[in-house]
Amino acid sequence: MKVLIISHQPMTMQNNMGKTFCSLLSEFDAEELCQFYIYPAFPDGKYYTSFYRVTDKEVLRSYLGRRYIGGEVCAEDIRPEQGAYEDESDRAFYRNRKNKSGLRRLLRDCMWQFSPWCGKRLKSWLIKERPECIFVAPGTAKFIYNIALRLSKKYSIPLVTYICDDYYFLNRPRGFANRLQFILLRRKIRQLLENSSHLVVISEELRQAYAGTFGVETTVIMTGTTLSTPLRPAQTELPQKISYFGNVRCNRFRSLAEIGLALDSINRDSDTKYRLCIYTAEKDPEILAELERAESVSLCGFVSGDAFDAAMRDAQILLHAEAFDAASVDTVKYSVSTKIADGLASGLPLFAYGPESIASMQHLIRNECALAVTEPDDLIPALCRIFSNGELRRQIAARAQTTAKELHDRKTNSEKLRRVFEKTIG
Repeated sequence: MKVLIISHQPMTMQNNMGKTFCSLLSEFDAEELCQFYIYPAFPDGKYYTSFYRVTDKEVLRSYLGRRYIGGEVCAEDIRPEQGAYEDESDRAFYRNRKNKSGLRRLLRDCMWQFSPWCGKRLKSWLIKERPECIFVAPGTAKFIYNIALRLSKKYSIPLVTYICDDYYFLNRPRGFANRLQFILLRRKIRQLLENSSHLVVISEELRQAYAGTFGVETTVIMTGTTLSTPLRPAQTELPQKISYFGNVRCNRFRSLAEIGLALDSINRDSDTKYRLCIYTAEKDPEILAELERAESVSLCGFVSGDAFDAAMRDAQILLHAEAFDAASVDTVKYSVSTKIADGLASGLPLFAYGPESIASMQHLIRNECALAVTEPDDLIPALCRIFSNGELRRQIAARAQTTAKELHDRKTNSEKLRRVFEKTIG
């Protein structure tokens, strides 16, 4: 078997999508995989297989006279100390919130549409790799769908589509450019699914929405944990901190700020010193300023690999947070955050704060594996409970590990994905 992964990010532990690939494909041999991706980043060395990369910058340079763009990623290019981007200066560009505007997305899709991304180098690489199945993880960029559809048709390779975030059932945005981009993306999603042999989704809510609409055979495979071994942390009798790992965007930073201010209030009233430790790569000064309004918030920076495991072992209570505003709820309503799998498997108690209607909160409530708070008015009493009640923390941690074993086991879920590919290839 040989599977071609088409995605934005490579297999890496530097970001959530990369971690998801590492988990989903953990039971595959390197010789069974190859990947086409577009971010200016490198895969992690221990996940190295055969990679081909074409970046936005290379596509743009093709309009300035550069004839050949893209190429195979060499193993010697990968450094143990590498960050999330090949060049750290790319971070500001790719993290710019203005890139989410409809106009910029339309221009980016247009730039890729007329570029020579499918050149002789890529064709030679595909002939060498001889993939039997395409596993595409698209997003908001229409050109990724076009890449998968073109290669599938050109080389007669069946498609398996992976959806972990919904972009089809969102409310129509305001503004002409935003609305046009949304309409074109919905058409492209429909085209991709009509040409897919199988659909893999991250939650039961996503399965119901997509399978019911498109009629494609659909399998739910939840994200498996990326923890190499259980942490087995000692339960802290008198915890003093709660820790959050990951992306603070999609207005999650507002809920985190609310938690920080709630801890400030508890500390003033009860003479405690509770802290909220946030591990994130966020650099936006406006977002950081919002988080720093609370005295109890400590911004700890981004951690990955061994540093991530160490930070998890040092944690006492883990936090999952989502925003309550209508636009954010619409964006994440069918998603289950990547970090939930690691949180449940860690052996630590999990505290969750977010609206009851979204899939991630429903998952935690349904399996009773977190102290879930779905109303802002309940936040302070619930924080007091999780910090003061040792028996509650032990019960939550035990149920969390049971849920992780049943639904988020990396080996089991990777083998489930293998069966999907085997069925697709026939």
